[in-house]
Amino acid sequence: MTSGKWKIIPVFLISFLFSFNAVFPQDVTARLRNDTNNVLIGDWIRLKLEVASGLKNTIIWPQFPDSVGSVEILSKSKIDTFKSDKGYKFSQTLVVTCFDSGVHVVPPFIFSYQKAGDSSAFTVNTDSLLLTFHTVSVDTSKSIKDIKPVMDEPMTLADYLGIIGIILGIIIISVAGYFLWKRFRRKPREVLAYDPKIPAHVAALAELDRLENEKLWQKGQVKLYYIRLTEIVRVYIERRFSVLALEMTTHEIISALEKISLEKELTKLLNTVFERADLVKFAKFQPLPDENSLSMSESVRFVNSTIASENYVEQGQTEEEKN
Repeated sequence: MTSGKWKIIPVFLISFLFSFNAVFPQDVTARLRNDTNNVLIGDWIRLKLEVASGLKNTIIWPQFPDSVGSVEILSKSKIDTFKSDKGYKFSQTLVVTCFDSGVHVVPPFIFSYQKAGDSSAFTVNTDSLLLTFHTVSVDTSKSIKDIKPVMDEPMTLADYLGIIGIILGIIIISVAGYFLWKRFRRKPREVLAYDPKIPAHVAALAELDRLENEKLWQKGQVKLYYIRLTEIVRVYIERRFSVLALEMTTHEIISALEKISLEKELTKLLNTVFERADLVKFAKFQPLPDENSLSMSESVRFVNSTIASENYVEQGQTEEEKN
């Protein structure tokens, strides 16, 4: 009877140990699984890592390299965490591929963890996986086919908007360029017609008299009045002093007349008329009526004060014509 009791004790201990493991399973478990296992080389396979842990454990996630053996890791998802009353569940997806045909082994992934109140480091690992990659079967009895041509991608709204923007830009630049060219182009010089047989001062005084009788500034055409006035005087200066006044600015004309020793009073008089005309033509200046009349009288005075002597041969007039 006694010996029968002692035989029962070992059986009871073994049963207790198995029941203890069932009640208290391993604290941390790791699992690696794949969504497929039979693809062509270059195709993607998704591997899913799953780690289950108790609430009081600290999991240390491994840093994965760019490749595991001949299997390349293309991307890694973020680590998702799920919490329940029993513990944590962590998961991460790896996208892998391989460019060599055959069966390739993905070795186990090792995870480290620590238990609460224990400084010791523990490890747990997944099982290894076998991944099979196939090559494309080639029928050697058939001729080799050419590479497929490049496929045209359909145009999107953004593409059309870009083309429309470029066309509108070209149109705007062209229109702006045309108006700028039209505004700033150098217009051909329109020289006041004159008879070279008529002395320069006679022609100038006759033109000034005609301009005054037209009463342009009295009709509000002040700018045209000063354009005509300065043109008459410039033509006179060209004929009288052989100075290209029609091609010069006011400052250049005055400087040229000073070089031929023209009286300072006359150059000052002419400079006043030309500067007033420049303000009207380029700065939209509106002179007083007295100033308009004064510009005419000063121009007449300048011509009368610079009449050539009898022995002067005017530009464009030969000795034979003068006689």
